[in-house]
Amino acid sequence: MFKKVFLLALSLSFVFISGINLAIPQSAVQNAVSGFSLIYTSPSATSVNPALVSAGLETSVTYLFNLKEVPFYNFHSGIHLGNFGIHLGNAFLNHELYRENLLEMSVAYRWQSFKIGVSANHLFVAVANYETETAIKFDAGIIYENKNFSTGFSVLNVSQTKCQNKLLPVVINWESCLTISSKSKLAIGFEKENNFDFALKFAGRYDFFNSFSLLTSYQYNPDRIGIGTVFDIGNFHFIYSVRTHQYLNLTHYVTIKYDL
Repeated sequence: MFKKVFLLALSLSFVFISGINLAIPQSAVQNAVSGFSLIYTSPSATSVNPALVSAGLETSVTYLFNLKEVPFYNFHSGIHLGNFGIHLGNAFLNHELYRENLLEMSVAYRWQSFKIGVSANHLFVAVANYETETAIKFDAGIIYENKNFSTGFSVLNVSQTKCQNKLLPVVINWESCLTISSKSKLAIGFEKENNFDFALKFAGRYDFFNSFSLLTSYQYNPDRIGIGTVFDIGNFHFIYSVRTHQYLNLTHYVTIKYDL
């Protein structure tokens, strides 16, 4: 029953301008830590906060809520050029009734302990039996960090882009991350989307060995739990994660990351 309802909602999501892309984690890391960006940095974190550009390559794949009909693919890359960071990303959701492609380009600048960034996003959506739609939106973010503490704030769709005369979702993210020890970190934050309540989030990271890390998270309202493992082999990082949902199946995610 829930599977049929979800697939129907997916196919109609853009008709009602729900902006489904803003609600989906774009990597196994984000899936594990409920969309946080600071507790474990990776190229995909730029999709949450454009101020954070991580040098490297990252590719991810999942079946949303373990539904084989809804594959979701992601690719992210980032480089540093002096105090600047440049990020390119692509997220592609494919279903016979609904296809969505999000292209993202971000530029970030570091000044002392601060980072600021902006991103431009081109959204293309094709719904069966409806005309295709496109929209361009902008995101913005800022991060402050020192040796043991970092905090970030971002607004997705800060441009308040509309489509079909309806506002695409505006999402506010805040996160603070504290380094507890050389092997552990804790984070707290929230996500607020217009027309929805605040979602409070907590996350933790523990590095058991130089080559193995554990990521966990809990989100309140709605209640969701995430957990992930990270295996490091040289510059390669293999991440697997799983996250619960109140009504649908678990979402399993696999990511391969390479540090430049």
